[in-house]
Amino acid sequence: MNKIGLGVAATFTAEPIGDALRFWLAELGIHGDAGEAVAFAPYDQVFPSLLDSGSVLGRARAAVVLIRAEDLVAEQEGLDEAEAVATDLAAALRTSARGSGSPHVLVVCPPSPEHGSPEVHARLASKLVRAFQDDPAVSVLTSAEPYEPGPEDVHDAFADRTGNVPYTDRYFAALAAAAVRRLHAMTTPRPKVVAVDCDGTLWDGVVGEDGPDGVVIGPERLEIWRELARQVAAGRLLCLCSKNEEKDVREVFARHPELPVGLDDVAAVRVGWDAKPVSLRSIAAELGLGLDSFVFLDDSPVECAEVRAGCPEALTLRLPADAAEAAAFLRHCWPLDLAAVTEADRERTRRYQEERQREQARGEMSLADFFATLDLRVTITPAGPEHEARAAQLAERTNQFNLSGTRRLDGDEKFVVDVRDRFGDYGVVGLTDVRTEGDTLRAGAFLLSCRALGRGVEHRMLAHLGALARERGLARVALAFRETERNQPARDFLAALPATVEPYGEEAAWYVLDAAGAAAVVHTPGPAEERAAGPAEDTPSVGPAGWAAVERIATRLTGAGAILDAMRAARPVTEVAGASPVEAGVMRMWAELLDVAPASVSDGFFQLGGHSLRLVQFMARVRAEFGVELPFDTLYTTSFTVAEVAKAIEERQLADTDDEELAGLLDELAGLSDEEIDALLDSENG
Repeated sequence: MNKIGLGVAATFTAEPIGDALRFWLAELGIHGDAGEAVAFAPYDQVFPSLLDSGSVLGRARAAVVLIRAEDLVAEQEGLDEAEAVATDLAAALRTSARGSGSPHVLVVCPPSPEHGSPEVHARLASKLVRAFQDDPAVSVLTSAEPYEPGPEDVHDAFADRTGNVPYTDRYFAALAAAAVRRLHAMTTPRPKVVAVDCDGTLWDGVVGEDGPDGVVIGPERLEIWRELARQVAAGRLLCLCSKNEEKDVREVFARHPELPVGLDDVAAVRVGWDAKPVSLRSIAAELGLGLDSFVFLDDSPVECAEVRAGCPEALTLRLPADAAEAAAFLRHCWPLDLAAVTEADRERTRRYQEERQREQARGEMSLADFFATLDLRVTITPAGPEHEARAAQLAERTNQFNLSGTRRLDGDEKFVVDVRDRFGDYGVVGLTDVRTEGDTLRAGAFLLSCRALGRGVEHRMLAHLGALARERGLARVALAFRETERNQPARDFLAALPATVEPYGEEAAWYVLDAAGAAAVVHTPGPAEERAAGPAEDTPSVGPAGWAAVERIATRLTGAGAILDAMRAARPVTEVAGASPVEAGVMRMWAELLDVAPASVSDGFFQLGGHSLRLVQFMARVRAEFGVELPFDTLYTTSFTVAEVAKAIEERQLADTDDEELAGLLDELAGLSDEEIDALLDSENG
């Protein structure tokens, strides 16, 4: 079966969202390989599509599920039924996401004004949001934010009544943007560091010239600080990279204690007169992170160009000079989104600060003395539901100490590794995934975050597996290994073990130890650990950042109207000489709906590829733009050409106008006295 790029299922007719979804896939440079870019499940078949592995959703690389509460819960059934439906839907979503291995976005769409119950909608949405909080595989949206249009641009009662198409083109465009943006956050490696300039970015003015009291942080500029505070709260490391005197910058922070971000929230500072590429590379070395995990924000086009040339791995974005526009830019900067935030993310800045203390202590004594005084405590426990999000995050992000390079966990048992020392708590940093085969305990996944690497944690993980095997009467422990471009530390660890190697497959092997030998493995600090020790947690390797696409989206595609305009601009349009304004309007609509521009006013709707759903959409657009409703019997004919439908529109407009004039005359006559009516008749007769 051919793979599908994006699978969509809905409780209503959702095909109109397809055009906007395809627009976004093209905008992001995502093209289908051997399959369809976007495919739809049959109408109102959400549950069967989620539970059937051969369905559109089961074959999709990513899935979007659109529901309305009123389509799933009858109004008279009430809130208890909404709870029950939410429970069943959550179970079906988990089944689909786990079975397909693809990310799912569920959108709880707004209820119709005529038939929907706001209370049932709210109960269903709330239950589903809670069910998938911090779930890496399923994400729930309850609005089209930040693309939500005004209330008048959401519902289309005519199209809903005619073809169960409940929303306007504008709202479908907003839903598509919100859904694709969330999928982007779920599937694209997220930056870990936000480095920012100061003058013209954090404040208006130049602190070196205006002084700490002369720079201005107005309401719009404060929005930028709030966005940075949200990034810090979500686990991003905030760094300052500015050409200034450091004491001046620090003084600005000191004189504005009300700001939502303080120097205590900053992971690294490079304020001086070095070139910014040099400063950024210095920050990366200090943090132990690759520049491909950096976003750099600056208002200067010159500085941005210099950083793009000197640090091409980083995502360098030029903020608009205007403070309000800069704040809006950050709200629409997709790489700054996070689909799920774990406790480990929230504690990241604190842990990097603690790592600085460790580095300082390391420099004051020998390596052996350092480890002896570290008071390292490693706790290994079975993974529970509370560890699911962090375990998935570790599997996705860990590269350097990931023995098999696996991203999926399919063993019978999982164990998580929690580490702390005298400087602080690392949190959950390690993971093993095991199953029993014969006399052997096999670990398909054995991985450890780089921030705990080189301290002997990996040795304790292996010793734990050895002890576990002995307790269960098993003779051997086997570690799966597959070489990758970035797992050299894993190779070094395995090379030092008293293991035999059993190849399997073309590129993989089992490193096998007897259970007693595995249980007795201990850590001996040496030069390799000196090189390996560092604060970093791996980031998947990605190509050069597409800064131009990010800036285009953040500045030009920030609302449903702008998105629709961009979609229309990309479609074919043919101007026909002599076409009336109404005929030209019809031709434009057909070009947008059918992706084929009529070449003449004699071209027919169905001959150009039109079908019943497109017909409903066309009727809705005619109603919105020309203010008339066209009856089906006028349209379902072989003579449904541009010229004929334009003529029908003009006739309906004329009839409606005549009816309005007649109604106006009757209202006027109703307000006249008998004497006034007689006088009018006499004047006409005369």
